[in-house]
Amino acid sequence: MNWLKVGAVVVGGIVVFFVLDSVVHLLLGLLTAIAFVAIVAGGGYVAVKIMGARRRRQVRDRPEEQRPRRQVESREVVVPPVTPMAPATPQSTHTDVEDDLARLKREMGR
Repeated sequence: MNWLKVGAVVVGGIVVFFVLDSVVHLLLGLLTAIAFVAIVAGGGYVAVKIMGARRRRQVRDRPEEQRPRRQVESREVVVPPVTPMAPATPQSTHTDVEDDLARLKREMGR
């Protein structure tokens, strides 16, 4: 009876090994198939997007004669003439500074 139990355990272990091996093999095959489909679908999506971009670019890059011309509204900018200031003489500059200094002293109360 003892050898019968050992044999049953060995046969059970072999069956469990083959069952687990089949399950792992099935999961890896399924994962590989999903990855393959995702890569092919992604490549197809990118190819469609690139072809669509090329078509839009060809439509946009028409020859110059076929492009519709836009009416550009021209606006004139009126700049008033600038009159140059009279050059300051050193004497007038000196008096202006002296006057400002005197005024500031008066306002400060010194």
